[in-house]
Amino acid sequence: MTLAPGRANKVITVSLLWGCQAFSFLIRYALGVAAPTLMSLHEISPKTMGYILSGWNWSYTGALLFIGPLVDRFGPWIVMGIGSVVWGLSTVALPIAGAAASLFLMRVIFGMGHSMLISATATTISREFPAKERTRVIAVAFSGSQVGLAAGAPIAAFLLARFGWQSVFYCIGGASLLLTVAWFLFYPDKRIGRLAAQPERVNRSGPQRIPWISLFRYRSTWGIALGQMGYLYAYFFFVSWLPGYLVLERKMTVLTSGMIAALLFGAGLLGTLGGGWLGDYLIQRGVSPTVSRKSIIGVGLTAATVTVIAAAFIEQSWLAVTLLTLCVGCIRLTTGSVNSLSIDLAPLSVVGSLTSIQNFFGNVGGLLAPIVTGYIVSGTGSFVGSLVAAGGMALFGAIAYVFIMGNLETGRIEPRLPAAVVRVSPSEAV
Repeated sequence: MTLAPGRANKVITVSLLWGCQAFSFLIRYALGVAAPTLMSLHEISPKTMGYILSGWNWSYTGALLFIGPLVDRFGPWIVMGIGSVVWGLSTVALPIAGAAASLFLMRVIFGMGHSMLISATATTISREFPAKERTRVIAVAFSGSQVGLAAGAPIAAFLLARFGWQSVFYCIGGASLLLTVAWFLFYPDKRIGRLAAQPERVNRSGPQRIPWISLFRYRSTWGIALGQMGYLYAYFFFVSWLPGYLVLERKMTVLTSGMIAALLFGAGLLGTLGGGWLGDYLIQRGVSPTVSRKSIIGVGLTAATVTVIAAAFIEQSWLAVTLLTLCVGCIRLTTGSVNSLSIDLAPLSVVGSLTSIQNFFGNVGGLLAPIVTGYIVSGTGSFVGSLVAAGGMALFGAIAYVFIMGNLETGRIEPRLPAAVVRVSPSEAV
């Protein structure tokens, strides 16, 4: 059976986006697997390791506000391609780092390389897919992150245990560069520059130019920005500190922690795909986008709050792992919905810009998660406070998305038209 050209291009596009998500998150997580070894090898404290683990997020977050407009201007093919070269090379080069400062620097370069990931993904999907398909497409593309984490945890643990920590970064960095070659060769839409607005995104005449700074005037912008801050704080706690938590708090071996992490992120994969299917199903059944998105986000993040805080006070490791597995699944249940919002709200010409604002604030939360966790663990000798903090931020995200964002149908961001000029004939003049 042969796919139609348009359908085949969509499959290729989603597959490449999926691969970019998988490798970027595999690389993010790999340092967490190696962290206990590096802490022992270089006598790095939990507080300092918190900064190293967050190193990629400093440059990633700082770049987001100008990367979004860059993607809008030049298109996702060239911007994502260049970024993937940078993140692959910086990963292969990480083993040359011999101290905390150089480890931090390599992660900063990695973060700069993949800062275009979310904006390029959102712009690609807004260009290629109609509204009725987007939640599922986003869920499928973003499920790559969960596969990267779930598969990367045991793979990185195996490579570390068998061949040493350096081999982790040589192998996954090299594989990521092969994906870069595939991106440049096979990505279907190789046009560079802005595209004309699609008919379904245009509801009035005139150019759809919206100044970037004017996006901050909208209530919906602040709702999705603050909501993403809470969502990504909770999620990046697991991405950065889960291996350390399992080894240092629960006294597991590196290999065991890798298998447990695969279980948690496997639940995240199911949550991501399930949430994407549910979001589109509700809309196709006549539920408004506002109700669909808010109900999934509100329930998912509130359930994550309950389960992660409960896990903080459970002594039995098996029960704590069960609750944390449910927590990750609930967080990721919201993925398709939270990452559809910028596409729901913005005209095509500024999807990348609004996505970058949403994820700038989100990654401020993500940046703080490993640092705050490091301080809490250094100060208390326990992860209890850090788990409670993650739960509190998940609840904060739910509140922002449900109560601050407003209504999607009436809160869309629209270009402002110049005031109409009224022509008066001489006979009508007074």
